[in-house]
Amino acid sequence: MNRPIILGGGVAGIAAAMELADAGCKPILIESRPYLGGRVRSFVHRETNEEIDNGRHLLMGCYHTTLNLLDRLGTGHHISLQPALRVEFRDSDGSLDILSAPSWLPSPLNVLVGMMGLRRLSLRERLGLIRVGLQAKREMPDKAETVTEYLLRLGQSSRVQERLWNPLVIATLNTKPEEASARLFVEVLRLAFLSSGDDSKLAFSHVGLSQLFSPAREYIASRGGDVLLGCFASHVSRNGEEWHVELRDGRTFDTPTLLTALPWGEFSTLFNKNIQGIFPPRHNPIISLYLWFDSVGGELPDFSAMLGTSVEWMFNRRKIVGDREGESPALIECVISAADDICRMENSRIIAVVEEELRRAFPSLRSTPLLTAQVIKEKRATFAATPSVETIRPRPGYYSDGLFIAGDWTATGLPGTIEGAVRSGVAAARSLQRGK
Repeated sequence: MNRPIILGGGVAGIAAAMELADAGCKPILIESRPYLGGRVRSFVHRETNEEIDNGRHLLMGCYHTTLNLLDRLGTGHHISLQPALRVEFRDSDGSLDILSAPSWLPSPLNVLVGMMGLRRLSLRERLGLIRVGLQAKREMPDKAETVTEYLLRLGQSSRVQERLWNPLVIATLNTKPEEASARLFVEVLRLAFLSSGDDSKLAFSHVGLSQLFSPAREYIASRGGDVLLGCFASHVSRNGEEWHVELRDGRTFDTPTLLTALPWGEFSTLFNKNIQGIFPPRHNPIISLYLWFDSVGGELPDFSAMLGTSVEWMFNRRKIVGDREGESPALIECVISAADDICRMENSRIIAVVEEELRRAFPSLRSTPLLTAQVIKEKRATFAATPSVETIRPRPGYYSDGLFIAGDWTATGLPGTIEGAVRSGVAAARSLQRGK
């Protein structure tokens, strides 16, 4: 059989399979779960019968490869970009600061002007932001440098770090600034905020994440490919010029070209006897919370970056998704990244902490009953984006002996994001077509 086999039906696997299907390669995509998308999925909350996501995956205008893939799937219309970059920073006491980038200015000048409007920073601190932008555009940090070391070297005060840079680092790298790779941080700055056009704008899905990628199965099948769901690959071996794949249900496949889009740990485990030098790094958790509040008096913003709280982001899901906007109950989604300590708490305690923080920060919630809540702990959400990990990430594409690799953990130049996963899948598929 000359058809390529893809292991793993997450976003990277979907992207690879679509690319190969478009090229007429008729791939076979094997996924152990009964659905595609991996961690990027939604499900129905039993108590409220509402569709919620497994975790907030924030998109941006700079996610060109992802947005192109969604357009090919016919789901791109479910994504909307902000008219202009606008982020509300809300302190634990409810006070506000707003980064508002003028839509009439070209990027990245509009982002710079927006940063100049952060009134909780001194004029000197705001002017110091320019130094970071210029340095990031001019050269990359040292390979071993952390974000904290990089920002201190560029004269960024602790207040600037706490109010601007640290929330950005944690949100994009899911790693604490004192541990995070400065190089990856600069890559994010270049991609999102120092580029052009709509790149800096945030993008929001108006449907559950599963709906964005659900047409992938039909897309692949309509081009001669096959998608096998609920099929666990239990053993992989190299026999002569071919890879031999055994499924738990007894089926076997042989192919000269095997593309793995498995998570780092699963890849390492499955190929341990064949591949040396790859091992699972430390992963950092992300906690998502959904809180249903009774009728809320007053207006809640679409979303807020939270300062001085355990919660990093608050999203008003009714406004973002657009269903039942203004109706009761209000549905608030909160995200806690790099959540090692909080992840060890009982769910009831996490809910109590977050509820108290939201009531302090948003006056309209202070006397509003909490009806129910859901905690989602993604304990291995992304790899820890440290300098040491960055040096061992293998490139997506050809690895050895007809084996090709993809995944957000490969060296995409980005942290563990949807865009990184999609890019890796496309790169691996194109490498497979070239045979190297």
